Amino acid sequence: WPHALPRYKPATSARDFRTSTAAPTAAAAAATAANYSNDSQDALVRSLVAQALVRSPRVEAAMRAMDRRDFTSTHMGIPLHVSYSDAQVAIGQGATISAPSLHAVCLELLEAHAAPGAAVLDVGAGSGYLSGCLSLLVGDKGHVVALERQERLLDQAGWSLARALAIHFTSYASHRARPNPAAGPPGQPPASGASGPRCVQLHNIELLHGNCLDDAVLAAAGGPFDAIHVGAAAREVPAQLLALLRPGGRMVLPLGPPAGMQSLTVVDKAADGAVTVLAVR
Repeated sequence: WPHALPRYKPATSARDFRTSTAAPTAAAAAATAANYSNDSQDALVRSLVAQALVRSPRVEAAMRAMDRRDFTSTHMGIPLHVSYSDAQVAIGQGATISAPSLHAVCLELLEAHAAPGAAVLDVGAGSGYLSGCLSLLVGDKGHVVALERQERLLDQAGWSLARALAIHFTSYASHRARPNPAAGPPGQPPASGASGPRCVQLHNIELLHGNCLDDAVLAAAGGPFDAIHVGAAAREVPAQLLALLRPGGRMVLPLGPPAGMQSLTVVDKAADGAVTVLAVR
């Protein structure tokens, strides 16, 4: 990311993004108090369900299947109670994995657009956790492009995703994406002499290295996409990404000044191309 678009570092949790106005239930209060007592992915997801942060059965199933421990403690020796807490956790490379509550809110906002067979772009994929959940939502006939500018972080995400999805993974570094969709299928090693952003395919996830504002990288990413998630703050909706959003699609990103208050924002593109921007906080 360029300096104008620093990595978004959300608060400890995303409860402020909750769309329900109902008073917290006793179960929700208990789940909040027991934030650091979760000892498994199931316990973590149960607490998110109790707080009404996870509502869709598909999101619940995806988050249960995508074990957060594969993206945290395996790299840094982080204890179980920290891996499964509702807090952002440092994972090395100067990066953090977002709080599960924020992941839950973003997945709920994108769930209807990440239908089976959909194409999804995850910009600033970081740990790879959200990309993994999205890959489960879109299924075998869908496609997720996980775009990350830090090579070592993308490599780390690849190992984590391979572990979580039980896929053999060597390294993405030996593969390069073709510079545009016309050059061949995305995620496959190019012909000799071809050049372009580095990438590799893991099942239905394409790990792509590069900056989202680089035209060659966006050409390699392909599109259009039914859903786009952006994990870094921007002052305004990036025109380059909006152009990749399919009519009827949705983008979710934090909007606001880099050093100021930011709002989790939903951008919907209607069938006629009209764009609606709505802050959910």
